[in-house]
Amino acid sequence: MSVPSVHVAKERLRTLLMADRMQCTPETAEKFSSDIYHTVSKYLEVKPEDFNIKITRSDIHIKITGENY
Repeated sequence: MSVPSVHVAKERLRTLLMADRMQCTPETAEKFSSDIYHTVSKYLEVKPEDFNIKITRSDIHIKITGENY
């Protein structure tokens, strides 16, 4: 994993948390979740149906399920 990719992912998560605190629309939250999925899927072999993200005001929980995990 390269440093720039880690930096981009970190900034996306920070933006997501800020948007949540500002009570963004469900469409925006879905877009952020999609961005996080695509970033994770670059490094892990994961199917969309096995990827679950829950965002709260203080935490982001990412759960990957399936036979390989």
